[in-house]
Amino acid sequence: MNHGSAKDDATNHGSVKGDATDHGSTDHGSTRDLTKIVRIGPLMARITPAVALSVATLLLFAAAAVGVTKARQSFAEADRADQGAAALASGRQLAVNFVTMDYRRFDSYSAQVLSGAAGSFRADYAAKLADLKKVMVANHAVSSVKQVEAGLVSSDQDSAEVIVGVVAPTSNTATPQAVDKSYRLRLDLQRTSERNAPWKVTNLVFVS
Repeated sequence: MNHGSAKDDATNHGSVKGDATDHGSTDHGSTRDLTKIVRIGPLMARITPAVALSVATLLLFAAAAVGVTKARQSFAEADRADQGAAALASGRQLAVNFVTMDYRRFDSYSAQVLSGAAGSFRADYAAKLADLKKVMVANHAVSSVKQVEAGLVSSDQDSAEVIVGVVAPTSNTATPQAVDKSYRLRLDLQRTSERNAPWKVTNLVFVS
């Protein structure tokens, strides 16, 4: 009977050992869980609704700033392209007006040149008109343009340089039958505040 009791006691001790083992496993698991909580806790404490809202607001402002900057750049590039195209068109037209001439309508043609000119070029051209008219009328000179090519060399907000090439059939008393003459002109233009003539030629030279 005592042996049985001893056996039962041994069995009980086994149970106790098993219980001890179980308690040991539970304690280690709890420690690991606690460690996780301790490590994660501060991070979770930082990501509060207020912090998330602040971050979202900063990101929104950053995106808006980038969008505004890109919009300004696009607008500036578009405006620069538009101004370059306007300067090119003005330079091309003045070159055509300058080469086109008819002794019978000299005043009308020269007025078109003056309307697109400014600065020293306009002053020089106006000063020579009286002598030029005498030569044109005396020689019955007529000149027109049948072909024109123009290119923008450079431009900024206030100035531009244009190259224009023209083929001009020309006749006079010495050559009644019109002969094609080719000219290449370089024109410097200045931006003005005039609505109808935003770009005017300030210098014109013949180039080879």
